[in-house]
Amino acid sequence: MSIIPYHRAKKLIETGIKDYVGQFNGIELPKIEIKKEGENTSVNFSIDKNTNLYKIINIFVKTIGEMKIQESLRDLRLSYKNESICFSNNPFENSVHFYKREDFTSQEIEAILEAYKSGNLIKEKTSPKQRLLELGVTIYNSNNKLGWEDIAGYENVKQEIKENILLPLQNPEIYEQIAKGTRKKYESIKPKAVLFEGPSGTGKTTSARIIAGESESPMVYIPIESIMTKWYGESENNLAEIFDASSDLGSSLIFLDEIDSLATSREKDIYEATRRVLSVLLRKIDGFEPNDKTILIGATNRKQDLDPALLNRFDLSVHFHLPNLKERASIFGNYAKHLSEGDLEKLAQQSEGISGRNIKDICKYSERKWASKLLREAKSMGLPPLKEYFFSLKNKKGN
Repeated sequence: MSIIPYHRAKKLIETGIKDYVGQFNGIELPKIEIKKEGENTSVNFSIDKNTNLYKIINIFVKTIGEMKIQESLRDLRLSYKNESICFSNNPFENSVHFYKREDFTSQEIEAILEAYKSGNLIKEKTSPKQRLLELGVTIYNSNNKLGWEDIAGYENVKQEIKENILLPLQNPEIYEQIAKGTRKKYESIKPKAVLFEGPSGTGKTTSARIIAGESESPMVYIPIESIMTKWYGESENNLAEIFDASSDLGSSLIFLDEIDSLATSREKDIYEATRRVLSVLLRKIDGFEPNDKTILIGATNRKQDLDPALLNRFDLSVHFHLPNLKERASIFGNYAKHLSEGDLEKLAQQSEGISGRNIKDICKYSERKWASKLLREAKSMGLPPLKEYFFSLKNKKGN
């Protein structure tokens, strides 16, 4: 890294800031102060109060390299190479202070300029949907064609969801009137956070999409990879921004898949980054207002690993079990309607311990194998017989 003499560095920084500020006619941005006292060089500037500090930290990490991080209630300090350069932020003053025992390098000047821009970002506010898409989130429109008939069996689960989640979303005024009439201190009885727990492939995501469709709310599907990153502070910032953008959508259903990956019990030995993400998640759930139209549904197949504090935030826990004999026959009937009831029952008897998603995969595999056989042997069109499903079932269980 090349060292830039103070006066040249000062001019480079001032010119870079001037060029940036010049893009915004009529908008006054903070001044930047560059000083040299003895061997020490420092740069000071104010930042917008809503600036996410971790974004600025990541600018330095990405531009310069790994740094030692020291965090206290009032500030954060970054250092590298025996503390040759430090970074601190005082949240009460909304200002940033960089200082070094010698002149800055070209990489450090680049980081200072990018940090100033990030801390004083002026741009048109994008739509909530666009912000979510940029964060890697999938948004399912409320006009999806899924219905409860797409989930075979599970009648008790469906009834519990309808009574405790769907009806409050569709008829909020009735639930509010009851709460106001029964409680000395008003408190909403509408659910704000619900846990769907049970084995994979049992209909948790599909149920959430049906709830979103019937309540006419977009479903914000959050995969873990859209949150977790290797950069310090970026994971919790991503999660916070997703919640904020979802709230800006108006009425929305946030579906957080594999929530156990974000909210492992703090009683266990977990990474500090995971601990910070969990703290953000707890704060966001607590921050839901009584009239907030946003509801969180977390999905997990490892409920026992969730932090107790998070479990206490859920108004309701819905268990999705593996399908029983009758339900398995019904699920096979959804995907192999040409088979007789007797054939479906035979398949159900041989598929104990298999999820609904696996049954669907078995049927799809059988159909592809049968189509391939028809083409290969030049046979006339027909539908796959029972033995094809038994073959696929045996193959699936073998895996």
